[in-house]
Amino acid sequence: MVIEVKAELQGVGSFLAGERISAVVTFSNKGGREDTVAWAGAQLHCQCSWKGDLVNLSSLQPPLLSPATETAFVPNRGEKGVTLFSTPSTILIINLLLQAGESRTVHYSEQIPVGGPPSFSGCLVRYSYKLTVGAQKPNCPTHLFRLPFRVLTIPDALKTKEYAHPSPKSTNPFLVAEEKEYSDLFLECAHQALAMETSRKTSISYTLKSVSSSSVLGRMCLFKACYKLGEDIIGSISFSPTTTCLQYHVMLQCIEEVPDNYKQPSVCLKPVCTPHARHSECCLSTRHTHFSLPVPLSVTQVFSTDAVSVHWQLHFKFLMSRVSPSEMLKSSVVSGLSGCKAIQWQGLQTVAMETLIWDLPVTILPTIPMQLDQSRSTVHTLDL
Repeated sequence: MVIEVKAELQGVGSFLAGERISAVVTFSNKGGREDTVAWAGAQLHCQCSWKGDLVNLSSLQPPLLSPATETAFVPNRGEKGVTLFSTPSTILIINLLLQAGESRTVHYSEQIPVGGPPSFSGCLVRYSYKLTVGAQKPNCPTHLFRLPFRVLTIPDALKTKEYAHPSPKSTNPFLVAEEKEYSDLFLECAHQALAMETSRKTSISYTLKSVSSSSVLGRMCLFKACYKLGEDIIGSISFSPTTTCLQYHVMLQCIEEVPDNYKQPSVCLKPVCTPHARHSECCLSTRHTHFSLPVPLSVTQVFSTDAVSVHWQLHFKFLMSRVSPSEMLKSSVVSGLSGCKAIQWQGLQTVAMETLIWDLPVTILPTIPMQLDQSRSTVHTLDL
C-alpha cells in the first residue's frame, strides 16, 4: 500500500525575510484498501555549508545530533554543515485514516524569520533555506523531503518603522479604507523602501588619473550609487583630449571574503572574485562613450555575516598609449587615380602602452520576489 504526500509552495519560490510562506500538502491513498498516516509535520530551517578544505565554520554552532531512533521528526537529518536557525515544528495531521483512492489536503503557513542571511550559493560558503515535510506510517521509519526556496533580505538601514510594523490604516480621510493582507502590506512597504534607496538622486563623477604620470585620463560618471537585482548599471566616460586610450574593459564582480579565524590554517585563502557581466570597447579617437552592465536576477545582494562578507565592485582596465594623440596617426599627401590629391592616414606599428586598473565599489540590493525567475519547480512528492 502506498500513500503519496505532495507538497506545493504557494508563490514564485522566492520570498523576503519577514514574509509569510505558504504551502499546500496533499495526502493521497494510492493503494487498494484503507491506510493510516500516524503523523505529519513541517518546519523551516536555514542551513549553512562550506568548502571543507578551505573553510571551517563548525564553531558557529555544533551540529545537532540525530536521535538513535528513526521515528522522530528531525528536519535537518542528513544535512551537511550547521543549522543556523529553524522555526518551531508544526504538526499537520495526526492519525489520518484514508480510504482507498481518498485524498486530504492541509495548509501550512509560517513567517520566515528576520535577521538571517539571504540565500547564497558561493564558492566558499553556502546559505540555503528549506521547508522540510516529514510523515510516518504506524510502525515505520520517518520519511522526509525538502522544498528549497530563495530568501532575500532587506538591509537594516532600510528597515523603517512602517516596514517593520506595516499598518493597514489609511492616513487619507477622503479615501475608502481597504482591507489588505499583512503579506501585501509587507511587500508594499519593502517595495517603497527599495525604490527610495535605488532611485536616481544625483550623478556621481570620478576623475581618472594615471598613477605613474599623474596625467588626467578623463572622467567617469555613474547615474546612481545603488542598484536592484535585474537593473542595468549605466555609466559614461569622457576622455581627455591630451591623452590617448586605445581600449577599456569594465566588469561587474562579486567578491566573497571569509574572516581569517574561519580559514583553514594550512591554506592561504584570498577573496574569491566571480565575474558576472563584461563590457569592452576600442576607443581610439573617442571622446565620449558609455557602458551598460546588467545585474543578473540570479545573483545575491550585498550582505555580511560572521562567516562571510559579500560585496560588489566594477573592475576597470584602461589600455593607455604613452604617445600623444597627434602622433598616433601620421598623415601624408598622395595622388589619386584621377590626378587629385588625397590625405592618407597611417597608424604606428608599435605603441608604448600603460595599463590602468581601478576597482569601484557598488551596492547591489534585493528586488521584489515577483520580479524574479518563476521557472523554479515548487512541487515535491514523497511515497510512504
